[in-house]
Amino acid sequence: MAASGGLPKTCVCGDPNSVDHTMTCKKGGFVCIRHDEVRDLTARHFDMLREVCRDVTTEPTLLPLNGEHVQYRTANTTNEARVDVSARGFWTRGQRAFMDIRIFDPMAACYQRIPLEAAHQKNEREKIRSYGDRIRNVDHGTFTPLVFTTSGGMGPKAKCFYSRLADVMAEKKHQPRSHVVAWMRCRLSFSLLRSALLCLRGTRYSAPTTIDFDGLNYQATVVENGILV
Repeated sequence: MAASGGLPKTCVCGDPNSVDHTMTCKKGGFVCIRHDEVRDLTARHFDMLREVCRDVTTEPTLLPLNGEHVQYRTANTTNEARVDVSARGFWTRGQRAFMDIRIFDPMAACYQRIPLEAAHQKNEREKIRSYGDRIRNVDHGTFTPLVFTTSGGMGPKAKCFYSRLADVMAEKKHQPRSHVVAWMRCRLSFSLLRSALLCLRGTRYSAPTTIDFDGLNYQATVVENGILV
């Protein structure tokens, strides 16, 4: 049964639904949907990482602590701790790279008194304090926080990550790097927009979409669709 505007009367979290609730609920609302959209776009849905890395995993569970000390009190020390994506050999051959995504609203009250770059860095530091020490010392991997704004802006470490991904994909596919970057940024921006539309239509699920990377011509796609490079 849907409420006005096509929203279900009850959210998946169990609370009564409304547009305001949908835009802020971390279990069944926009916050959750947009996070999963970016995660799936990067790791699984469009196989961007699988094109260049081995053993790509979505929501991998971290190794449990066994007496190891973590530096920060805000570190996630639970045995069930997990991050969004892992891939072997992304930064260093043979080493597993772990990534965790955060998407924040730069217009929120807590960010209004600081520059946008500082807001990005604040969110990056919080993620690093939660997982960085543990992943480095227990999982012996690298950790990269992927921080975005709700409008598609990237934090410094996310820019570095996608720059590296674009470099490797451009080399592997023999395509101009500028067109690969433009294609990736367009897909990321639309994934955030699409998550809002899905949420406001009253569903968390979308039709499966696949892209044939073997036959994908980034340059032609960018030119034909008028994507700015």
